[in-house]
This record gives sequence, C-alpha cells and structure tokens, in this order.
Amino acid sequence: MKKKIKFIAFLCVVVVFAHSCKDESGEYVRQLYTDAQKETAFTACLTAASDSAVNHLCVSDGFSQYADGLYRIDFTPLQGSVFQTLRDNGCGYLADSLVLLSNRVAENCNTAVMTPIFKEAINSLVFYDHDALINGDSTAVTDYFVRFKDGDMQAALQSPVFIRMNLFGVNDCWNRIAARYYQYTATPVAFDLQGYVVQKMLDGLYGEMRVEEVNIRTDSTHYSSADSLLYGAGL
Repeated sequence: MKKKIKFIAFLCVVVVFAHSCKDESGEYVRQLYTDAQKETAFTACLTAASDSAVNHLCVSDGFSQYADGLYRIDFTPLQGSVFQTLRDNGCGYLADSLVLLSNRVAENCNTAVMTPIFKEAINSLVFYDHDALINGDSTAVTDYFVRFKDGDMQAALQSPVFIRMNLFGVNDCWNRIAARYYQYTATPVAFDLQGYVVQKMLDGLYGEMRVEEVNIRTDSTHYSSADSLLYGAGL
C-alpha cells in the first residue's frame, strides 16, 4: 500500500513538472524572469534576427537571388505601366537594368552600414507589454520592432541608399527610362524611386528577421542563453 501511495505521489510530481515545462499559459516565464531579463531576451532576439537578415541579404546576390529571389526588388508598381511601355517598344533592357542596379544598391548596404543602424534602433527600443511579446505570435518581437522603429530605420537608410544609387548609376538609369517612356506616351508617372528602394530593402530584412525569430522560438540550435526564454513560447 505504501509503495502504491509513493508511486501516485511520483506521478503527481511528473505531471506538475511536465506542465511547467510546456507552460502554455506563460505563467512559468512570468514567475521565473524579471522584466529586465525579458528585455535582454528581446534585444538578443532582435540582434540575432537582424544579423541573420543582413548576412543573407546584404551580400552579393543576396536580395536578387536568396530564397529563390523572394526579396528581389522588382518594381511591381511599374510593371504594368512604365516597364510594359518600354518592353512594347523594344526597351525592356532599361527596366531590367533598373531592377539589377537597385538590387546591387541594397546588397551593397553591407554589415558596415546595416549593423550600426540596427544596433542603434534596437538599443533605443522601449518594451512595454513583455508577456504579450513572449506569448504572442511567433514573430511578435520583430513585429513590435517594425511597429515602433520602421520610421527610424527608413530615415537612417536614406543617406547610404542615396550614395549608392548614384554610385551604381540607378538615378541615371531612371532618367533614361523616363526620357524613353515619354517618347511613347504622355501619361504622367509619379514615383519615389529612392523611397521605394529603401522600403523594399526593409521589407526584405524584416521578412528574414521574422524567419529567424521563428527559428529562435522553435529550434534549439538557434537560441542563445540570452534569448532562451523565447524557446517554445508564442507557438
């Protein structure tokens, strides 16, 4: 009888331990970690995610070819208007050149450019609802960063992108496109070329950051001691 009682008690301990490990409610994390530790985890997650994004995209052929060209800057708003007019008149090569050169601009914004920009934005980010970031969607931390820091990121990228657009001849290419386009039509086109390149760059980087955050939450080989509290949370 005593052995049976001991066995039942042991099972109760196992059930309680298993429940705490699964921690679907997030109560275990709330009790175990301070807000400061949670913020350290969020910062570590964003740093790892941004590093991964920059290493994948801000390299040769990164935006243009990584993940089968998922993040390629392709000027979708111009495809059915300006680009189609050029192709209809044998000038499609100008459209192709703009795409190629713009991706080179984004890829040339390498770690020397992007790492300090991300670092400043991440370190200045103020976190509010800690538990919502832990137990929300699997990309909650990155989404929070984009919500509060996208404006700062866009502002910080204007100068390096402007310099590289001139260096790679993007502006000259656009001027040639406009000149040729207006030979065939009087339909005006208003397009913020630099703003578009910056936004598409950031869209791609944010996309890869989300991928890495999911990895941190689901793959034990991706999280570190600093952001380990996110592992298994928000799924």
